[in-house]
Amino acid sequence: MNQKLLLFILTCTFFVFLTGFSNTDTVKKAMWVEHVDVMENGEELLQNAKDNGYNVLYVKTDPEKSLESYSEFIRSANESGIEIHALGGEPSWSLSENQQKVIDFVEEVQAYNERVSEEVQFSGIHLKIQPQYLPEWYEDQSSVIKQWKSNLTATLDALPEDTTLETSSSMPFWLDDVETPGESDVPFHTWLIRQFDHTTILAYRDTLEGPNGIVHLTKDELETADKYNKQIVIGLTLSDTGQDHTTFFEEGLSDMAMHRSLVDKYLSEYDSYVGTAVDDFSSWQKLKENPPTIQEKDKQYRGTYIWEAETLINEKDKILEFAKEKNINLLYTRLDLTQPYSAYSDFVEEANKAGIEIHAMGGHPSWALKEEEERMLNLVDYVKDYNNTVEENQKFAGIHLDVEPYVTPSWAENEQEVLSQWMDNIELFVKETKRESDLEASMDLAMWFDDTSTPGHPDTPFYEWVINQMDHTSIMAFRDEAKGSGGILDVAKNEMNYAESADKNMIISVELKENKNNPHISFHDEGADFMEEQLSIVDEELSSNSAYNGHTVHAYRYWRDH
Repeated sequence: MNQKLLLFILTCTFFVFLTGFSNTDTVKKAMWVEHVDVMENGEELLQNAKDNGYNVLYVKTDPEKSLESYSEFIRSANESGIEIHALGGEPSWSLSENQQKVIDFVEEVQAYNERVSEEVQFSGIHLKIQPQYLPEWYEDQSSVIKQWKSNLTATLDALPEDTTLETSSSMPFWLDDVETPGESDVPFHTWLIRQFDHTTILAYRDTLEGPNGIVHLTKDELETADKYNKQIVIGLTLSDTGQDHTTFFEEGLSDMAMHRSLVDKYLSEYDSYVGTAVDDFSSWQKLKENPPTIQEKDKQYRGTYIWEAETLINEKDKILEFAKEKNINLLYTRLDLTQPYSAYSDFVEEANKAGIEIHAMGGHPSWALKEEEERMLNLVDYVKDYNNTVEENQKFAGIHLDVEPYVTPSWAENEQEVLSQWMDNIELFVKETKRESDLEASMDLAMWFDDTSTPGHPDTPFYEWVINQMDHTSIMAFRDEAKGSGGILDVAKNEMNYAESADKNMIISVELKENKNNPHISFHDEGADFMEEQLSIVDEELSSNSAYNGHTVHAYRYWRDH
């Protein structure tokens, strides 16, 4: 071999060894543009995209306008090094009856590109079809999946083999366990990834690590794309979803930018990883103009429970006086649903003025069972109707459940079946609480679920599943000392650590009710002063845990009488 050629090869090999194989030159920094008239606001949109390093825009096209009307916008974008991908899709596009709509969309974009010059062509097409928002999804998911697959197959077949359009689609991260119709051994996420040049995974989370973080949730998709030589973009959202852990809405643009850089770092080991996408420009623009204030998650609570509804009605002034004396800023309050809204509105208003959050509370061991879901929903409906009726400063801040089915005979007979029904009711509670409201959803949880597996998810402890569902969880760490084996910090350790990894909020709950058979679970014998000393230790020890949201004392009437 020629010595100069050998030297050149060795030099190149050495350079690659030092620098690594990098796809940084092709990293996508994408954004969805779904609610912006690019004819009127295109210049501002492109300037913002350019200033912030976005190089791909998924732009929703208006079916009422010709694609030619986008040509000057596309020209300006291309001159700025920004690719424009035509965005189309509705949840209903997954159904057979709308197959032609999907085909027409891609054919129109292809036809447009064929009749215009290269500098005003779309760079790609992007489909954002989310059938999980259809009623049919919950009635017959397998049928919807089958129709969705058929529609995509027909649509992509409509494109010529030599098309210059880059094809892509959005896909939720949770399709790993969904079978592909006609290919039962192939997960549906695998089938989807194989169809497109790149797939944008809707990894809507605001934390990277842990079992509920972006890295873990997208692992299967990235490994699949590596196998089939496909590309993956990680999608994040800035929208106000009502669920803090799914969005960077509460954290703001700078925090999201930091996490995007870390996503690049964490996922660069995958050949298929090519960048990130943000949902969407309108949300980005709002946060740019109105940055978030101090986050509620940083607030430290000190609360108690009021279990007797008549106490709340008859002792309003005493409760507020006690709360101010004890520096309480959170009250879980049981309601009598037969009472008019006026029974609570004045109290809630006075509490809110004093900086005390009121969370409506309900619960019974039987509420874990399917047959009792209506009682739980009655509470949710009452609180939501109340909030929709009263003035802003009279509203409840959340709804809190205390459901302890392990005290019932059915628990001993079939624990997993009760757990399964309880899970269904919990999911229903969160869904209905969050639907068209900003109410916080929370619940109490015993601290001994560490070794209890979750039905349907045998590798997931039940406490982890519960924490993932709630805005905050009150862990009933009923012990009479802070430190030591079996102390408050010890029994709540797993829950606190997991909540931190999942970016969830946790409150430590302690007991003052007398328990003669098990005195170690309550501060009744030691007294309220000793309890305060131990709670100070808990506060100090957990101050560095981002999940720690404060403590509550069970309950008002025991605390009041000490």
